[in-house]
Amino acid sequence: MKEVVISGSGVFTPTDVITNEELVASFNQYVDLFNSENDAAIAAGEVTALEYSSCEFIEKASGIKARHVLYKAGILDPYVMQPVFPKRLEGEVPEMVEMALVAAKE
Repeated sequence: MKEVVISGSGVFTPTDVITNEELVASFNQYVDLFNSENDAAIAAGEVTALEYSSCEFIEKASGIKARHVLYKAGILDPYVMQPVFPKRLEGEVPEMVEMALVAAKE
């Protein structure tokens, strides 16, 4: 039986950063959109209105002041609120491989 040894490790940290201020501004825009679109249902008691968030709440609840992300634009878009991964063509290197190569070089 061969003995397996982990002889090194690497780290990949995306270059884009989202601060709590950016996240709260985007989320609060989403809250305005949601509450506006659901105004009648909220008034009828069928839907609960969303409430604003704050930087202080996020930091107190999670201890996080900023986070590194691979694709920032979709996350901060109040109409999307999630990462948008561009489709890669066949033969192009996948994101996971790119991250692994960077981590290995580190």
